[in-house]
Amino acid sequence: MIAERTARRERPLAPSEANPDGRPTRPDKLSIWPTEDERFGIDVLYVGAQGHRRAEVVFRQIEAAGLPAALRQEGETGWIVRFGPVSRADMLAVLNGYVW
Repeated sequence: MIAERTARRERPLAPSEANPDGRPTRPDKLSIWPTEDERFGIDVLYVGAQGHRRAEVVFRQIEAAGLPAALRQEGETGWIVRFGPVSRADMLAVLNGYVW
């Protein structure tokens, strides 16, 4: 089972385009919840004009990785990227590569 998880992600995620140096963004708020089928849903909140730009970039990158994602406005200045439900391996890959 461990070998199966390791082999699941055949191609590594590309560096984040949200920052000039390719590092992941730092969200203003991060929410993670488990689902009944041992997968996870994640909301990533960014605030302000720069947050909107980062949210759009992270959203596009998660979609390009083939994972289900949505972008929606939260209040007047917030933007939430929601992705999932995804496996634990996919959750960690996105969080480590693009979000945190």
